[in-house]
Amino acid sequence: MKRGEALLSSVVRSAADAIIGCDAQGRITAWNPAAERIYGYHCDEVRRRPVTMMYPTDVFERDWQVFQKALRGTPTGQHRTVRLRKDGTRVPVRMSFAPIEGVDGSVRGVVSVAHELTDEIRSEARMVAVLQATPDPIIGVDRDGRIVFANASCERLLGYHQDELIGRHARTLFAEEDRADLVELRERLFTDPRLRDETRTLRTRMLRKDGTVLPGETRLSWQDEPGGPLLVAATRDLSELHRAEERLRALLETVPDAITGISPDGLIVLVNQGTERLLGYPRDQLLGQPYARLIPEEERGRVAGMVAEVFAAAEPRMVIYTEAIRSDGVRVPTENTVTRFDTMLLVVGRDITDRVLAERERAQRLASLGQLAGGVAHDFNNLLAIISNYADLLGEEVNELAGADPDRWQPVADDLTRIQQAAQRGAALTQQLLTFSRRDLNRPRVLEPGVILRQLRPALRATADDRIDLDLDVAPDTWPVLLDPGQLEQILVNLCTNAAEAMPDGGRLRITADNLRPARADPSFQPAAEEGRRYLRLRVADTGAGMSVETSARAFEPFFTTKAKGTGTGLGLAAVHGIVGQAGGCLAIDSAPGAGTTMTVLLPAVDEKSAAVGVGGSPAGGSPGDGSSAGGSSAGDSLAGGSVAGGSAAGGFPAASADVPRPRVILLADDEDEIRESTARILDHHGFRVLTAHDGPSALAVAEQHRDEIDVLLTDVIMPRMHGGELAARVAELIPGVRVIYMSGYAEPLLDTEPSYAAAPMLEKPFTTANLLRILG
Repeated sequence: MKRGEALLSSVVRSAADAIIGCDAQGRITAWNPAAERIYGYHCDEVRRRPVTMMYPTDVFERDWQVFQKALRGTPTGQHRTVRLRKDGTRVPVRMSFAPIEGVDGSVRGVVSVAHELTDEIRSEARMVAVLQATPDPIIGVDRDGRIVFANASCERLLGYHQDELIGRHARTLFAEEDRADLVELRERLFTDPRLRDETRTLRTRMLRKDGTVLPGETRLSWQDEPGGPLLVAATRDLSELHRAEERLRALLETVPDAITGISPDGLIVLVNQGTERLLGYPRDQLLGQPYARLIPEEERGRVAGMVAEVFAAAEPRMVIYTEAIRSDGVRVPTENTVTRFDTMLLVVGRDITDRVLAERERAQRLASLGQLAGGVAHDFNNLLAIISNYADLLGEEVNELAGADPDRWQPVADDLTRIQQAAQRGAALTQQLLTFSRRDLNRPRVLEPGVILRQLRPALRATADDRIDLDLDVAPDTWPVLLDPGQLEQILVNLCTNAAEAMPDGGRLRITADNLRPARADPSFQPAAEEGRRYLRLRVADTGAGMSVETSARAFEPFFTTKAKGTGTGLGLAAVHGIVGQAGGCLAIDSAPGAGTTMTVLLPAVDEKSAAVGVGGSPAGGSPGDGSSAGGSSAGDSLAGGSVAGGSAAGGFPAASADVPRPRVILLADDEDEIRESTARILDHHGFRVLTAHDGPSALAVAEQHRDEIDVLLTDVIMPRMHGGELAARVAELIPGVRVIYMSGYAEPLLDTEPSYAAAPMLEKPFTTANLLRILG
């Protein structure tokens, strides 16, 4: 017994709450240390004194009745009240009372436990201040649905004073037609606490005191109170949001583009007038329908995958090109910008029929121009070849005379040089016309970009003066591409030349090459870069004057130039466009006035291993145009003075090599008398014996007569009665091992249909004497 009393005494002394014992007359008989701390009295000061000395007048009667109730043997629950300290200040407390029973069961007195509420009340005061300052109306609702507290915002928004709301049914604050559902929800939430976490936010309609209905969003939370949980409802007025939505809807209706909202499960949830115009459906036939029904069946899988990517992407925006099916079954090409907005996708679609038609018309114009260019290229290049050849012949003789009498003959030699340069420029112009119209002669092969670019560095450096810093940055392991080596050179030289001309006062020219696999279709390129396709990316960036949007849009048009008259043909970038398009690639321009320009070329990558091919088609380590290899037209020697194209011989046409002795007897076949005569004179002047023929049958007759003498057949491709390929095959039968070299002003259509032409070198007209001699070895 004593041990138990000692333990109880220890608990009382160590308790944080004030514990006071009183006899039946209300005199204090016990006083623990917490009571000393809270009330300020030492235990000796209060012993045998009435406990009512700490009752403030305003609560005296009520609290004494609570004391008397405990004295009659009935314990009390938690009771909030105040007490007086020794210094006269009031202290808020939460108290409970219990009777003290004697051994015989009679009530001998009352014990009270008081918990100081000063800190809690301060916290409550802060919370009340926050509650009152909150702009949203907040109410507390008990199990019966009555309001037990309300903040000041209720008056501002709903028109009710706080005092009017206390005790009022909460359902009266909501629109009549919503009340039954809200009452049912409240009853279920109070009955089953498990539902509370599932129901946090509700769209509601609040009813003001004046009868006005306001759209709202109500958030629910719960507060545990001694009398049971309270439902706390904070409602935000969405009137301004709804007005903004109405303004947005009005704006959407004025936008000419088709705007469609799609839910995560693929249903149409938003339609504007632009969508109705584009598709021909009224919106009531679209809302709630699957968006996929508007897309051709063969496109649905691709589009669905891209849409899913937008929903999952960190940057939820994508441009999708597809056809849309109108109500009349007509397919309309569209460009669609897809953006994730909240929980739906917004699709802004635009009819691009005019753009598609314009592209087709441009392609038709390009084809027409190509036909025109191809039609005149053969004859024009033959004429230039005649001019160039006779200028070469005259030049050799006049140069000898100028050496003996420079005052008289040097001006003539200079004139002949200008004639040769003019012929070369004419050849370059013809070649550029053929290139941008995609009718030039090219022999694509698998190339290693890193090797080609490093070999091209001197040529690229030559496009810019010393005031321009040139950087070449080639990423390791760049993917190989299928392209004529000379065309790769032409792309870079043309782009670098343009960049250098944009920096007349100097600057920086940066050339980079790396790999690119677009994560999605990129419409910034012409045409759009394909999603997931492997590309070699070439970028040429300058710090020059930059271009306006209007200039950029026309940059690849043939004959469009911003240069002064006489300083540019407007075919440089058009030729680049033609080469890249022919290779299946795409182009992009990033430029702004004063911000420089970046030209980006994407060339499709291939899986094959690259051959050891150098610039201009030379084997790696060889010199351009040495006659031992193939090469297409390039921006350098090939455009200026003819080029040699071809590869190692096949089909019985061996190419020149270091082990083959220099040929002496050449069978020359060409239907143009002047070309045949001037070429024969050039060869004769350089120690060759030349046998000539004006067409294929004549050449065959000569070959039969001189089969034991002829080393080389040098033949035009396009000739009457028998083309060069057939002649070469017939001569090869007569003279096994004969070397075959083709000449052509323009033979691209024939070369495309005759694979045998790829077996021998091709000398493009007009050619220089140096090129002619180089190919002959």
